Amino acid sequence: MWALAATSMQMSRVLRRTLSLVSVVLLFGLCPLFAAVIVQKNGDVISGRIIEEKADSYVFASPYGKLQIAKANIAKLILDEKTIALKNVTVGDKTVKARLINQDKNTSVYLTEDGRTIRKSETEAPTPVAAPAAVAAPRDKIIAGISAYYGFSTFQQMGTGQTGSMPPFEQSFHPNTFGFNISGHYVLSQYWGVGLNASFNRWSGTVAQSSPSPVPGFDVATSNESLFGGASLVVSLLGNLGATVHAHDLRLEVAGGAAINSANIDLAFKSPLNGFPAAASATGSNRSAALDAQLYYTYSFSESFRLRLGAGYHRIFYTNIYEPILQSASAIPGAPGGFKGDFEANLAATAVNPQIISMLLGFEIGF
Repeated sequence: MWALAATSMQMSRVLRRTLSLVSVVLLFGLCPLFAAVIVQKNGDVISGRIIEEKADSYVFASPYGKLQIAKANIAKLILDEKTIALKNVTVGDKTVKARLINQDKNTSVYLTEDGRTIRKSETEAPTPVAAPAAVAAPRDKIIAGISAYYGFSTFQQMGTGQTGSMPPFEQSFHPNTFGFNISGHYVLSQYWGVGLNASFNRWSGTVAQSSPSPVPGFDVATSNESLFGGASLVVSLLGNLGATVHAHDLRLEVAGGAAINSANIDLAFKSPLNGFPAAASATGSNRSAALDAQLYYTYSFSESFRLRLGAGYHRIFYTNIYEPILQSASAIPGAPGGFKGDFEANLAATAVNPQIISMLLGFEIGF
């Protein structure tokens, strides 16, 4: 009986072992074994098989052993990596077959067929693209202009006061000065250019004199002329010199050179003449240095035709122009220190450099 009991216990142990083995086989046979890839939020990639899915995690069989990975840490779950096509991936100097498992803007993660993970930076230094060469705005290279002047000048004129028997000269600003200017410049940049400048100015005026007897009354007609030429510098204050695409510009033009000057005084004596001739005159001429400056605004009517409007200043550097001789058809009566002597003394007196301030209006053409 004891032998029967021992045999029965041995059979029970074998049966339990067999059932345990069958249970394990059934467990692994019935549980789904997924070939999967897990991409964690920290960037780690693990390939293997999902053994069990829990409420908040996966039990994962990987080459590193059995892992339990929280679902909260998973960024991406690929249940079968073979659904992703293989592609050629270059690593260093080799090219391998791998599947793109994950990608962000900087890094791509690939999984090879043997389970290796490849991380590849997709950030490449952009090929520098050369900025398009700046295209210079169309610009005239030659500017030719002409302007007309009207203004005030300080040429010598006989005054209305009396010094003995002869009125003195004075040099206050007088109106009725007319002139014109011609200039041509080569444009060196948008701000400045160099060239030549020529101008002509003329002033004339008349005053009537009454003199104490025996000197008769007389009218005095005075005229002055100046022809100037010199080198010129033009500066654009707006940087639009010669530009064909800008309507406005403000410029300063300065020229220095030489002037040819002439002056004339005509006296017409009134009756009774008391022995005086009907007329007398004085003339003079010289050459001198001169300065011309203009500040003007330009407005474009077309690409190369512009209006000029502004102001000018002209200075002539001489202090005497008249020959100290009063000329007449017949002798002028009186003592040597009389009318004729006083007049000639004033002709020889030192003058102030004549100045002209004027308004200008003109146009220019660009080439």
